Amino acid sequence: MLAGIYPIVPTPFHETGALDVESIGTLTEFMVGCGVDGLAILGVMGEADRLTEQERERVVRAFRDALPRDHALVAGAGGAGTDATIQACARALELGADALLVGPPRIQNDAVLFAYYERIARAVPAPIVVHDYPPATGVFLSAELLARLHTELERVQYVKLEDAPTGPKMERVRALAGDAFGIFGALGGLYALEELERGAVGIMTGFAYQDLLVRLYRLHRAGEVSRAADLFYGILPLIRFEFQPGLGVSLRKTILVRRGAMRTATVRHPGAVADPGTLGQLDRILEHLAARGYLEPA
Repeated sequence: MLAGIYPIVPTPFHETGALDVESIGTLTEFMVGCGVDGLAILGVMGEADRLTEQERERVVRAFRDALPRDHALVAGAGGAGTDATIQACARALELGADALLVGPPRIQNDAVLFAYYERIARAVPAPIVVHDYPPATGVFLSAELLARLHTELERVQYVKLEDAPTGPKMERVRALAGDAFGIFGALGGLYALEELERGAVGIMTGFAYQDLLVRLYRLHRAGEVSRAADLFYGILPLIRFEFQPGLGVSLRKTILVRRGAMRTATVRHPGAVADPGTLGQLDRILEHLAARGYLEPA
């Protein structure tokens, strides 16, 4: 069972834009040191759409080689075509992925969407995490469809739910599908505490201070509601700033470089790069949180 903190990790590049496989090793070691339960790769944060097929395979292999076997590796493998997605899923599993993050094709038709996931579920022997993020996928997945996918397809065991407002939808999905359907919160961590309170099994997002999410998750699991709330409300300025549309990847890579997790903050063209003014505002937030002890080890 997947549960806990599964960061959506970036794909490191050299300044030239070439893959930085060595930094995949240091990034993985850093994340494991933060206490995460596993990693999710080749998502929006991983710039998967800017990688060639060969590069995606190298990324999966490199993360699996670096990640301890007791930590699950979730690989993004969705695509526009069903057959191509099945092939991508199968290849990710061959390279060491333990579960698959699969977004829907850009077709707003429940019958077609169900058939898409049904064919994938029959073809691949691994848990499937449905990616429910309409702003990125362009597709709305109703609570009823998500519940049907889980109840009728054995492999559909999780959903990464990013369709705001997330809390009410989580409760609707759980009411229809039952507690065995694992729902991960995401959306940069904007509603992480509320999502855990609504029954999320964990958080799967790209926030660069994953150790803070680990602390939040553990406090919540321990029933320390007040301490969990204090932590969450304290770090929300950084969560909010990091999650800026277009700039999130650049900001998170910048932070991870500063934390020693990888070598460069290079974002592949045509991805946006944070300007000096934005980085100065980021510095102010980090200084604010450091002064209040949030960025110190627990």
